[in-house]
Amino acid sequence: MANNFLTNSENTALRMHECGQDQYWFYHKGSHPNDNPLLYQELVDSATNEIIIWDPYFNVYPRNADQNIFANIRNDITIKILVYTSLQNKRNYLNDVKDALKAVIPSNKDCRFGMRLINNDDKHNQGSRFFHDRFLIIDETNVFLVGSSIGYHIQPELSTGIFKVSNNETKDFIKSIFKHYWDNSTQHQIPLAYLH
Repeated sequence: MANNFLTNSENTALRMHECGQDQYWFYHKGSHPNDNPLLYQELVDSATNEIIIWDPYFNVYPRNADQNIFANIRNDITIKILVYTSLQNKRNYLNDVKDALKAVIPSNKDCRFGMRLINNDDKHNQGSRFFHDRFLIIDETNVFLVGSSIGYHIQPELSTGIFKVSNNETKDFIKSIFKHYWDNSTQHQIPLAYLH
């Protein structure tokens, strides 16, 4: 992989710059000021089994529409979302997310959905499960380090990148930390079940 950000690296199909083949992509707002970056959406759409979003933020209507990332998923997909956010002003947050997903994913998709939330207002009970990085795991084999939350990957906002983790030991490490956080974050959750 080249270490330089090349001006001729633009992948117009994704509306992102591609640095190294299938390794790192960067959305540069100056290159596409009015066009959404498309890679995150394509990765979610490519899933055949499971989508894991590990991100401190998942924002739904009325202000945001992160749920739209699932508008074109395939049938029989499992979706897991792990967030780290405050419940102080979001008493109905988990149900709002579930309702938003139901609005964009039709019942005939046979989608399974589960969500767990680490409440950053409850420092005493959250253990050592602090995180700020964002990860996307597709079908348990493709792991991506994502530069910013979903909202910045579905509209032309700020520049951000996506890095594909290719080292198997690193992928296993990331997946093991996710599993630890997921397994120990049951206080605020939507249990994994069929969405409809």
